[in-house]
Amino acid sequence: MMDFLKENVEIVQIAASLTTTFVWLVYLHIFMSGYLQQRRSSILINRGGGPDMQARCLVSNMGAQPAYLLDVLASLDTGEDVNVSSVVDREELRKEEMEQPTNVTGQGPIPSGGYVDIGTFEDVARRAGHSADKGDLDDRCLKLMAVCATNQANHVVAAVREFDLRAEEERLRLMPRKLEARQIRSRRQRKKITAMLERLETPGRDGEIGAEFAKL
Repeated sequence: MMDFLKENVEIVQIAASLTTTFVWLVYLHIFMSGYLQQRRSSILINRGGGPDMQARCLVSNMGAQPAYLLDVLASLDTGEDVNVSSVVDREELRKEEMEQPTNVTGQGPIPSGGYVDIGTFEDVARRAGHSADKGDLDDRCLKLMAVCATNQANHVVAAVREFDLRAEEERLRLMPRKLEARQIRSRRQRKKITAMLERLETPGRDGEIGAEFAKL
């Protein structure tokens, strides 16, 4: 064995170097994967306090870094043109009636592990231009998109969750289509969302974003 090693010392050294390099590359891959996973944003859209329209609509930040909630967009599928509305502001409240005027909006920073309560789902439906009557909302789909800005993203990040509305006796039941909100992280989709927010700020152009919103 020793004779073989002496005769092939260069080959052994090369093999040892390649093995060491491979091990370090594996360690580097594991480290980078964990680092990127830690910095990846994670936004949740949940209902709290019940399964009906009186449940609270909560936007949570489960990422490792703080996030700033820019807007929450909503649409109620009618089978026709999709109308998109910003529902992050508590329009039903008056600033002069609030102890803290900033509470009139859900916009603001969300710490890691924190959440923002933007009101009841009934409030959200009204802000989107609908009554909370069973006849108006039964068999519709409420689509919500929470849009945030984070330190680690060059553009906005977002999450989407859809709820089916079903009339049950005297109330409307909210049934989420999936267990968690779908995260939007691709550069192309994030650019589309940024353009949508800009158009929402322009009077008369909010109707242009319905088709794009439906695809996200």
